[in-house]
Amino acid sequence: MGIHGLSKLLNDNAPRCVREHKMEYFAGCGPVFAGRPPAPRAPSAASFPRSFRRKIAIDASMQIYQFLIAVRQQGGEGQLTNEAGEVTSHLTGMLYRTIRMMEAGIKPVFVFDGKPPTL
Repeated sequence: MGIHGLSKLLNDNAPRCVREHKMEYFAGCGPVFAGRPPAPRAPSAASFPRSFRRKIAIDASMQIYQFLIAVRQQGGEGQLTNEAGEVTSHLTGMLYRTIRMMEAGIKPVFVFDGKPPTL
């Protein structure tokens, strides 16, 4: 999974470019949060350049896998399925997470590369 050598390239050329945060860290940067106090430790909207604070890269295969695992742990009761009976609840989860990000002023960039993980 992932892009071979990407971590080394980024660490060598832009060591501070990659950080992990919960989505709530970015609260206060989007229109849905207008008029609300920012989340604890959230940066102000003006503290980042416009293009930086609004786009994040997401390993799409890994996110799909995470939702599939979560859906399987919940069991089969009440899950969404397609006409063939295949579970599609993971797709709804991805949709809602994407909507939450966009409402917060975050534009997700889904990256698909390599083989998907084995379930």
